[in-house]
Amino acid sequence: MLRRFAFRVTFALASPLFGCASSPYDAAWVGKELSQHAGGEVPDRSGQALKSGKDRFAPSLPKNVRDVGALSEDDAVSLALWNSAQFRADLAQLGVARAELDDAAALPNPNLSFLFPVSTRQLELSAQYPVSQLIQRPWRVAAAKYELERTARSLLQSGLDAVRDVRIAWAELEAAKRRRKLRERAEELLRKSAELAATRFGNGDISQLEADLVKAESLAAAELASRSAREEGLVRTRLRQLLGLAESPIGANLDVPETAVTLGPPKDAPELERVAIASRPDVHAAELAVRAAGERVGLERARIVQLFARLDAKPVGPAGGAPLVFPPGVGGDIPIFNPNNLGRGRADAELERASCAYLVARQQAVTDVRTARQELVMALASREPWASTIVPLQEKNVAAAMHAYESGAEAYLVVIEALRRLVDAKLRELELGLDISRARARLDRAVGWRIHGSR
Repeated sequence: MLRRFAFRVTFALASPLFGCASSPYDAAWVGKELSQHAGGEVPDRSGQALKSGKDRFAPSLPKNVRDVGALSEDDAVSLALWNSAQFRADLAQLGVARAELDDAAALPNPNLSFLFPVSTRQLELSAQYPVSQLIQRPWRVAAAKYELERTARSLLQSGLDAVRDVRIAWAELEAAKRRRKLRERAEELLRKSAELAATRFGNGDISQLEADLVKAESLAAAELASRSAREEGLVRTRLRQLLGLAESPIGANLDVPETAVTLGPPKDAPELERVAIASRPDVHAAELAVRAAGERVGLERARIVQLFARLDAKPVGPAGGAPLVFPPGVGGDIPIFNPNNLGRGRADAELERASCAYLVARQQAVTDVRTARQELVMALASREPWASTIVPLQEKNVAAAMHAYESGAEAYLVVIEALRRLVDAKLRELELGLDISRARARLDRAVGWRIHGSR
């Protein structure tokens, strides 16, 4: 312990020989880490020339995104992080943290004082330098570095949260398109059926009741198709807002392609938990908060004694004449009544709080992984029978009902009921596929790493 303290004191006294403290954690670092964690390309704005006025925050397309008319999932992530005003505002926190690091690394200013000649007293000059601040400098710099890295990793976690929201919104829009097309197809079939039923009623082949029932089903299907189109518009509006294109004409033709749902099973829970604890930015940030708090404990203990180096210039000759002497000296506080109890107590309490917060972050990471993984397993298990058995059976039932109706063995109401069940089965399969996409996005965020392929 004494050796460590002696080393720090020696380093502090030699600190004027060193330059300003530096750190690699800036906006470019956050973007690079997001690219690795999120799995897509995250554009870097650090080299972009800032525009003036209102155009400074005008939405635009990054280089890797050419068109929003068929926006892929990864391109949606890039576009959102490129245009998100909230994310750019969060990145501004790095500037504050870096300024605090520069302030912690700055050397203290000397203090000069003059005593003017009055009566028989001659002019005197005194210079003081706070040596104790040099001794405390390593703790201040170390704490500021940890705080800067903690801020950067917290922003990285915020970016992962934004990525999750964009991926879920993208999947919801893709599912809304499928839902609308399925409803429109059902409406088209029932409309043709209503026209056929009206013709057959005119020919006397079916009753008025049967014709009216088919017409009612057709009108209900038309209303559901119209509602699905409006719901698609609402989902598209939400995604447009997440992409930062709410007010921009760039988002007017926003659309996403239809892609297959990723059906691969997730990795084992223990493996995902280990990855989450090792890679989640919020867990790293909580650990860095503990280290910063530990450095502040050392800083507050070093503040018990405040030392000043002093150099005076005093004339000892006749009034106004030489010679001058330069007696050196030291000064400082004597910690008898107040050995910095407040600062030390506050630092110890902050260290305790940060340690508990770190344990909470680890537990939250494990819980998030287990919850998201279980949701994914449930969604995969629920969708499998619908995709492999139930939907194909309903398609066979529709074909059989049509055949029976054409042969005169069944009424057309049997066909309508079979069509309704087929549409319901396909919608259920669609919703379960959306649940899978949501669960995968949440699991990626819970792990802190993109563990599933892009679409």
